[in-house]
Amino acid sequence: MSVVIPTRGDTDLRAVLDALAAQRDAPAYEVLVEVDGAGEGVSVVRNRAAAKASGELLGFLDDDTIPDADWLQKLADALSGPHAAVAGRITESGTATLNRLRALAFNHRHATNGVLVDYLNGGNFGIRTDVFRALGGFNPTYRKSQDRELARRTLQAGHTIHYRPDLHITHQGHYTLKSLTQGRYRAGAAAATMQRNGPQSVGPLTLRTTYGASLPHLTRTQGPALALTALLSTTAHHLGRASKL
Repeated sequence: MSVVIPTRGDTDLRAVLDALAAQRDAPAYEVLVEVDGAGEGVSVVRNRAAAKASGELLGFLDDDTIPDADWLQKLADALSGPHAAVAGRITESGTATLNRLRALAFNHRHATNGVLVDYLNGGNFGIRTDVFRALGGFNPTYRKSQDRELARRTLQAGHTIHYRPDLHITHQGHYTLKSLTQGRYRAGAAAATMQRNGPQSVGPLTLRTTYGASLPHLTRTQGPALALTALLSTTAHHLGRASKL
């Protein structure tokens, strides 16, 4: 198995690497850390690392994630059957408003997942190496939602993606309002582009389908600051979609 970790070179990797070193009952594996030193983009970096991989399975993590102690074992088990890829569960830690908002999105997605899903998340998924290479890897023309676009091509090729909630990692992102709105705008633009390339899902498009509740409900249960931030996020996504329609 080969584990791919892209990084920009400014993140302390000790937490993710220590977690991999402490894996229980893990198959033989290698870790490929690839640095984006020239601003090439995460898709290019992930593809470059995957091209060097010697394992029959690829596992993808981000440099600010911490996989559970059985992550490698669960990934190998998930890909031992008929499924070409597996998506795992992500717990967003941190108590800041933007971390809580991100956690809502993750938790709603996980609560509504079935056995098979139509997405991948670049910070916690696995795929058979031969399938990844046959698909051409990540599409670097996408500045956002590269993992969703890869998932769509995986399904279009006749493969299935398995959801495994026990393939679990913890993530603590460092977000700003600027990074949130830019990312959501780009995700909306990517969704519009994907919609022209087949009927597969492009991901949640509304506040309710993204965060699992209406604006009044979020205001009551999560507070006005988080609710307004969710509205800003959804608006940025809609504007991004409109820019490509």
